[in-house]
Amino acid sequence: MSTNAAAIELDMRDLLRAKKAGLANESKETGDNFPFLVSQISSQSVHEIDHLIEGLRGVRKKLDKDGDRLQLEIEQYTAFSQSIIELTKIVSDGMTIVNKAPTTVPEL
Repeated sequence: MSTNAAAIELDMRDLLRAKKAGLANESKETGDNFPFLVSQISSQSVHEIDHLIEGLRGVRKKLDKDGDRLQLEIEQYTAFSQSIIELTKIVSDGMTIVNKAPTTVPEL
């Protein structure tokens, strides 16, 4: 695991521990107000899920865009390759004609 990944993981763990400690303090303060606590937790969860969905939509849009770009580049490469094949055939045919021509130079 890289140093950056390890640092991020430690930061995430610290953040989760701080959230747990904050929830524990809130539960002591709220006493038996469980409906409020459940509502607050579910609201946070829904918000996080919505955020993840938006992130995935962005990734999907990027993948679609990259896929379209790659398809276009492949089509261009295919056309270019076909042109090179045709040009090579023309040069090859020309060389065959040149090789069959008489090699003697007529005198003037």
